[in-house]
Amino acid sequence: MKKIMKKDGLLKTLKTVTAAVMSAALLTTAQPVFAGGTNIRMNVRGSWVPTAVPNVLAYQLSDGSFLQDGFTIDGYYVNKDGFWASAYNILGAWVPARNSWLAADQAGEFETVIPILKNAQKKLTNDLHGWRVISVYSNHITLSSVVTSEKQRKKTTRLAMYKNPSFNGYTIQVCTPLSGDEHEMTEDAGEWTSMALYDYQVLRLLCFCVSRSGDKLARAIYSSWDDTNSENLKVNEWVGVGDTMVRYVPSQGAGLYEIKAIF
Repeated sequence: MKKIMKKDGLLKTLKTVTAAVMSAALLTTAQPVFAGGTNIRMNVRGSWVPTAVPNVLAYQLSDGSFLQDGFTIDGYYVNKDGFWASAYNILGAWVPARNSWLAADQAGEFETVIPILKNAQKKLTNDLHGWRVISVYSNHITLSSVVTSEKQRKKTTRLAMYKNPSFNGYTIQVCTPLSGDEHEMTEDAGEWTSMALYDYQVLRLLCFCVSRSGDKLARAIYSSWDDTNSENLKVNEWVGVGDTMVRYVPSQGAGLYEIKAIF
């Protein structure tokens, strides 16, 4: 397998919003129903309007209301709170918002995501002192734990995203605890030191690199792996999550989540 690269935040919290966006109403026009009963609002026409947060916009419709949890006519995803950000800061790496799903045959050798992952690796190296390493190959990306002794350097895969040519998507492998929004308190109050939190941020990063609705996808996988299963993912059955179809494939000792474009 040809190896390309091996090296070393969150979307900024929206603390202030415009009054118009705060009063936005969820639209209920009929939409196609996909696997899992998910309603997807696609190709909605409207106009981008600024919010009080730089580089964060809302999408106003002709009736004066605002789009929530849907896709605009130009292909971007507006979240459930009615916001769209031009980029997402995850582990110190800025991930530009996508306006289409990145299929496996479009990813090439992951050229477009390598600079993003290099920046994230810098954060991991600085915070975790070499305990986590991102590696990019021609057909997969891995996050590994690394233990170095005098005799050897041992790498163990914790997360991976493999190209799956059978449906032009990917298989995400989870072999590590994930910690969604938890903070582990240390002597420095509020410092994020939980390894599981960093692993979850790498999962978010991978999801945002291929999906327009990366947080929805990451939360669905996380909740399934954590047994709360908020998005009702199913075994061997495709379920719609944002712009992505997901199905869980049983595997001993790991979670395997197959993902592909929903449209």
